[in-house]
Amino acid sequence: MRVLEVIPIAKGINTETLSYFTISDVSAGSVVRVPLRKKIVPALVIQSDDLSDLKSQLKHSPFALKKVEKIKSSKLLRKEFVEAAKDTADYYAGFTGAVVNSLVPKALFEGIEKIKIPEHGSAGSAHHAREHFVIQSSDEDRYAHYKSIIREEFAKGASVFFCLPTIQDIKAATQTLSKGIEPYTFILHGLMTKKQVIETANTILAEKHPVLIVATGAFLSIPVQKISTIIVEKENSRAYKQQTRPYLDIRNFAEIFAGKIRAKIIFGDLLLRAETIYRQKNGELIEIAPLKFRSLSTSKESLIDMREKTEGKKKDLPAQAGFKMFSPLLEETIKRNFENNEHMFVFAARRGLSPSTVCADCGNIVKCNACGAHVVLHKAASGNFFLCHTCGERRSASEKCVNCGGWRLTTLGIGSALVEEKLKEMHPDATILRIDADRTPTHQKALLVAEKFYNAPSAILVGTEMALLYLTKKIENSAVVSMDTFFSIPDFRIHERVLSILLKMRAITDRNLIVQTRDAAQKVFEYALAGNLIDFFKDEIEDRKMLRYPPFSTLIKISVSGKKSDIAETTGTVQKMIAPYDMDVFPAFIPQKKGEFGVSGIMKIPEGKWPDMKIIERLKSLPMNVLVNVDPESLL
Repeated sequence: MRVLEVIPIAKGINTETLSYFTISDVSAGSVVRVPLRKKIVPALVIQSDDLSDLKSQLKHSPFALKKVEKIKSSKLLRKEFVEAAKDTADYYAGFTGAVVNSLVPKALFEGIEKIKIPEHGSAGSAHHAREHFVIQSSDEDRYAHYKSIIREEFAKGASVFFCLPTIQDIKAATQTLSKGIEPYTFILHGLMTKKQVIETANTILAEKHPVLIVATGAFLSIPVQKISTIIVEKENSRAYKQQTRPYLDIRNFAEIFAGKIRAKIIFGDLLLRAETIYRQKNGELIEIAPLKFRSLSTSKESLIDMREKTEGKKKDLPAQAGFKMFSPLLEETIKRNFENNEHMFVFAARRGLSPSTVCADCGNIVKCNACGAHVVLHKAASGNFFLCHTCGERRSASEKCVNCGGWRLTTLGIGSALVEEKLKEMHPDATILRIDADRTPTHQKALLVAEKFYNAPSAILVGTEMALLYLTKKIENSAVVSMDTFFSIPDFRIHERVLSILLKMRAITDRNLIVQTRDAAQKVFEYALAGNLIDFFKDEIEDRKMLRYPPFSTLIKISVSGKKSDIAETTGTVQKMIAPYDMDVFPAFIPQKKGEFGVSGIMKIPEGKWPDMKIIERLKSLPMNVLVNVDPESLL
């Protein structure tokens, strides 16, 4: 009989290892199934001892060992992968099992008996020195470099993992990268069935020729032979950061894993994150080619200040009376789009009709009854309704102000549904389409709308940031109706996000790009429309240095929910535990159950001081109602 020390692979685990017994001869690295909290979950064996060697210890143990339910397979995961998961867990103040659970697709664990691991066992590597590279340039330029790198590695007998954040990114990249190497190019993503994942994994593992894997980061878990290079493309994408515990970032894990297997790692994008450029400037990352800080475009760019009655040289256009959604220049461009059978994309920052609703009598903002976030006005056949995009609460829009009882609730801001509605009023016979989380909640629906848009002459596509994923071909015209609501988001990366969106729109637009705003003084508009990335980076890095934001610190957000009295006690305990660091505490803007409250705190760990193992062990000991998010996307 043997006693196994295992890492349980499941969500919400607040322990690193557990012990079980089995009559089978199980070696370290095996995957077994064990009982845990009335469930059976997979677990990774890290140590296997004969029962006779541990008798004295078990005799004084305060708990009885449970039996392993089933031995599933041996050594599915590379030891380097597990080591990288442990380091990642430390960085995010979490547990290895929860990190592995986030990083390994469920299909691999469920179909583990069908995965044929090569007999030689070792996944090997190309044994590169520690090399970290970056590339910032146009899509065409980056992909030309990528294709050259892939062919060089193939010539050396080595494979390449091309990591992307979304399924649509994977499909678009594969079309470009696979030319000439189609038999050795494989894609893997979350919409594939378990059967497809297992079959593809087995084909990759059996292939003796080097392979190119184009996939999301979770498929780094497949023990592929001789991966020499990991390319993290679309490095600026927010989709790499997971939004649930343990809140890990795939970019960070990929870099740690590359170091473990001694592979090169390359970060690339049209606009790299400011933190990444800062690392390159400090010598941590090497340029594949000089970073391009001037983004070129064939389109004519126009910035329209919607507060002005006339627009630049267009003095012959009529003055604007009251609020208007479209400027005269945009209306004129829309008209020409129809006349010339062109295509146009119209961007709206938020979905729904209007992002905010206020009382015209007292100024009170209409909020969610459950979590306190601003509600968004939506339209349905049964009538307008308020929807909370944070927790999903939905209620009728026919209500009075909860503060003063007034009926004059006024909508503010412009949502994608409102833009679509207005365009259809102006041009009832035109093809007006929309891509956002409401109209196209699935990948397939968004693909169908994008295809219809490209195939319809003079079509207009309205969409949020989500739509940019599906605009894979050039179009004649683009416009931003409004993105001013972004500037009210308490996210220190928001200007970088705005710049990234505008650069993507410039890249796909051939003729006219119009940006409307009621905050024309924002310098990010000037930088974006001029393609001036170097001055943006200089301003951005200076602001972050002054405010001690990344890369000059590591931010840690700690959120507590529960009853008011319990929250106060827990918050006090946390503040003592994290000494000598301080924590700025404020009300939490996260969904809460009725009768519960929440607070959040932000820690700023000085540059180079994280991970701090002493603080990490304290954070890991916190109860489950305390959320720890290292490198959060938002400070709310």
